Amino acid sequence: MLIGDILRLTARRYPTRTGLVCGETRLSYAALDRAANRFANATLAAGAAKGDAIAIVSRNSAEYVIAHYGSARIGTLLVNMMPAYAPAELADIFARIAPKIVLAEAASAEKVSAALAAAKQTPLLLVAGGAAAGAVSFDRFVAGAADAPPGVALDENEPFAMTFTGGTTGRPKGAVVSHRARSHSSWLTALEHEIAGEDVVGILTPLYHAMGLLIWLNAAVLVGATCVVLRGWDPDAFADACAEHGISNVIMVPVQLAALLSDAHFAPEKLRGLARVGCGGATAPPALFAEVAARMPWTRFINHYGQSESGPLTMLRPFESRDRTGTVGRPAAGVEIDVVDETGATVPPGTVGEIVTRGPGLMTGYYNDPEETAAFFRNGDGWGWTGDLARVDEDGFVTLVGRSKDMIVSGGVNIYPREVELVLERHEAVAECTVFGIPDAKWGEALAALVVREGGATAGEDALIAFCAENLARFKRPKLLRFVDAIPKTPAGKVQKPKLRAALLKELGLD
Repeated sequence: MLIGDILRLTARRYPTRTGLVCGETRLSYAALDRAANRFANATLAAGAAKGDAIAIVSRNSAEYVIAHYGSARIGTLLVNMMPAYAPAELADIFARIAPKIVLAEAASAEKVSAALAAAKQTPLLLVAGGAAAGAVSFDRFVAGAADAPPGVALDENEPFAMTFTGGTTGRPKGAVVSHRARSHSSWLTALEHEIAGEDVVGILTPLYHAMGLLIWLNAAVLVGATCVVLRGWDPDAFADACAEHGISNVIMVPVQLAALLSDAHFAPEKLRGLARVGCGGATAPPALFAEVAARMPWTRFINHYGQSESGPLTMLRPFESRDRTGTVGRPAAGVEIDVVDETGATVPPGTVGEIVTRGPGLMTGYYNDPEETAAFFRNGDGWGWTGDLARVDEDGFVTLVGRSKDMIVSGGVNIYPREVELVLERHEAVAECTVFGIPDAKWGEALAALVVREGGATAGEDALIAFCAENLARFKRPKLLRFVDAIPKTPAGKVQKPKLRAALLKELGLD
């Protein structure tokens, strides 16, 4: 199936059903389908052709959804970019992709214009939600374009979109995916997250991230659910949207879910219709699951692990034991994964190895980056190496222990940061934490932990280090533990460990 067909077929089944709600915009599926065609035809008329790049630099909006499906219908490569990127990062990507068209929200238009100039690129600049010098408004761009299908011949194995890895370690890499890969992810997500046509689905995560756009939105549109797109994240606004629209199914990153539960205005009566809550994008502490169960007992909770490169990989399903909350569940339906050593051989249950996966959900490769693509598909046998380290128990439940690049080698012994984080998260004084390695003259590397205290907690460094020593081998005890007010994360909810490590090393004079 082609991504454009996901919307086309749903519009044929449910033409009058509300398909998209975003702010004041409310479109039926038939109207959304016509809007996507108008964008596709206007893009062709502007000189873009199959294979050309179209970039989006925007927060969530109706225009984003329309451009997504419109681009998918003409074979252009939709490049999804974070509006939080610095001008230099935007310029680097623009220079690499040479876009024919760039769509920016009004708030980012000036920065985008400057980045295009720095990259010596002169595409057609569109702006949504306002006006900007040298740009054409989105509404004017699509006005008068035909709302009939554009009629471009496409193949399901051709690329249609690109999202970027977190960019927390060096230059962001663009993961290019095919229609087939993300159609597969859409079916899988609808099945595992129990999305049905009668659902009202909240789109809370950024559309420039694979989980928000290519996984969650597509799955909701596939089954004909009503999609309520929130422009940005705010716990109170989300609760109000649940009450107003009857949102019944959402997926969040852990930081959003934690913010919802800790919000001073937490109003459970507004969330009574929220039947299913998914969590993904980053590792969630087990205590978060318990809090969801206690504060929203009417919801079915699904934990989700996947990557931009692969789509969904594992699910911890509602019917599975709550004592598995330290895991990310079992492989998702139809997904093949393995945990292997450096040679690709399967490791025994309980042994740490790297997660590898193969199947139709895998990316085509990293954009114009044959070396990184070859490293991902390193054995040339169809298996993609995720870089995530994990162990699998006898029942097939997967526990993440960290990234391969984050592994700490202390005294010749491998230490996995997630293992230490899980112990710290069990302490009543810890709201959240992160662990990484720092240079050590004796052992090569030692562990450093940054901890955010629970409100009102007074436990000190010695108490938490002693708690680790009680629950872990002594060599896994943090050498340094600092209390901080917050732990910075990417918009996808992933902790920015390299940034934190660099700042600490500078503070310690070890940079």
